Amino acid sequence: MNKTNPLIFLLMSVSVTIWAKPAKLKVFILAGQSNMDGQAHVRTIDFLNEDVDPARTALLKIFKPDGKELMTRDDVWVSNAGVHDKLQPGFGGRRNYDKLGSNIGPEYAFGHYVGEAFEEQVLLIKYAPGGQSLYVNFRPPSAGKTGVEKLDDKILTKEVADKWNEGRIEPIVGLQYRNMIRYVRKTLENLKEHYPNYDEKAGYEIAGFVWFQGFNDMFDVTGRKQYGANLVHLIKDVRSEFKSPDMKVVVGVMGVNGPHNEHNPKQKEVREGQRFINRVSEFKGNAKAIETAPLLDPRVVALTAGGWLPEYDRDFKKDPITEEERAMLGRAMSNKGFHYSGEGRFFILVGKAFAESMLELLTSDG
Repeated sequence: MNKTNPLIFLLMSVSVTIWAKPAKLKVFILAGQSNMDGQAHVRTIDFLNEDVDPARTALLKIFKPDGKELMTRDDVWVSNAGVHDKLQPGFGGRRNYDKLGSNIGPEYAFGHYVGEAFEEQVLLIKYAPGGQSLYVNFRPPSAGKTGVEKLDDKILTKEVADKWNEGRIEPIVGLQYRNMIRYVRKTLENLKEHYPNYDEKAGYEIAGFVWFQGFNDMFDVTGRKQYGANLVHLIKDVRSEFKSPDMKVVVGVMGVNGPHNEHNPKQKEVREGQRFINRVSEFKGNAKAIETAPLLDPRVVALTAGGWLPEYDRDFKKDPITEEERAMLGRAMSNKGFHYSGEGRFFILVGKAFAESMLELLTSDG
């Protein structure tokens, strides 16, 4: 029987150790407006347990393993506004953005599932100021000017610049795009400061970009019409900014008030603009728009949209909401309809869907 010489085995092990490349930090940029920020109170995550789908009900054990405490992950870091920490609940909308709060956004579930998929350390960089449009605020450079003089000529006042823009007096058009790029760059330039365990020798790679936005573009006819074209510019410009031509992109199609809200022509136009990237040939295999409306709980939508969407035709004067229904809404919701009712169940499902779509793109042949 042949035996391996221990010395040879030791040399082989040392060789593997020397020549193995250190693992690069996997970076994902999450951007958009208030619903990427996330307005779901952590208590509403428990509503997963009432889902009609047993597979979704089972997800609560993932995010609340002991039935009491919500999960955290040391192998996934998150940078959002003034907080740089491990993945945990609280990175959603909050009054003081230098501290964690009590809300979640898509980052919570997204971070969990990409963390599960990679052996490498993961970093999520989230930039999501509320009430911003793609047409004006996030307008990417290659889209050019809006062509509306009063918009294109509008400049921040010194007072506003000093309070909200670190003293930079600059045009309103594209301001949030520029600030997003600045925030990502600043985070990447200070990784060792914020995350002492970051391996500077290994470095990082920007693996993906997730975009979840659209509500503010509904209120401008040109913004709605141009949404698809502007989104193409956004994807190309972000890839160019970070010299990441292979960066994968997932876009969440706005789903406010559920699948049937496309009776609203304004919302339908924005949704179609987001779906447009699925028809852009150069994005095949590297960018994808996915539906979010079906992820809302249909029972909640039926009660919150009832009376004004024909699919939920109910005369609440003759057939008022019952105490049981009201109690259910109290468990499910923590915010308004335009914030997906602040439904923690939804934000877990949408973060999971974003992650699954991103991982599919990263493992495809393009």
